[in-house]
Amino acid sequence: MTEPNEIIPGREAREDARRIEALMRTNAELAAEVRSLQRGRAGAQSGPMPTARRLAVLIDERDTLAAKLKTAETEIAAARPALAAHAAHREELESRNAELAAEVARLRGGFGGVLRRARARLRRD
Repeated sequence: MTEPNEIIPGREAREDARRIEALMRTNAELAAEVRSLQRGRAGAQSGPMPTARRLAVLIDERDTLAAKLKTAETEIAAARPALAAHAAHREELESRNAELAAEVARLRGGFGGVLRRARARLRRD
């Protein structure tokens, strides 16, 4: 099972992590309420609905939320390879960007850089 605290880069992944965390929190609350109802104690939230019916509703909600959690985990697992590919591509681009910045600094520096800039200014005018 995916931990809600797990660090997942990307906006969609963070939204999925928040959604999973909310589902897990709701599931824990429902499980506590189900245990309470099974022990015969009615919680503060129980109303005019009979205990057996309320229990059936809660179990159905828990099952629905568990299915949604499983779907979210599947979607996250499917998105991980693409996320890794994007991260690798971004690292390549950052590396290339650093190389180009160093090349620009080298070309602008020194006497040759002064001549290049002067020649470029003369061509513009």
